[in-house]
Amino acid sequence: MDIDTLLEGGPSYGVIDAKDGFLLYGREGHEAAFRALAEEVEASAAGYEVIPLTDEDDRCDRLFIAPLAEEKSFAPRS
Repeated sequence: MDIDTLLEGGPSYGVIDAKDGFLLYGREGHEAAFRALAEEVEASAAGYEVIPLTDEDDRCDRLFIAPLAEEKSFAPRS
């Protein structure tokens, strides 16, 4: 799944820009569609970490997505 397309939002979810990543949240009335999307995002995560957040019934209602830290191509000077 393309991260840029995902971060545009959609009918079943919205996106909030967070300090170290992005928070995707399910929209009311679209809970099943959001959970299906969350499973797809978790399964296809490449280049980013996905942390599912759950509601009081232990169902995924939010996803925190953080880009993986990039390795530096040079060594720091001492």
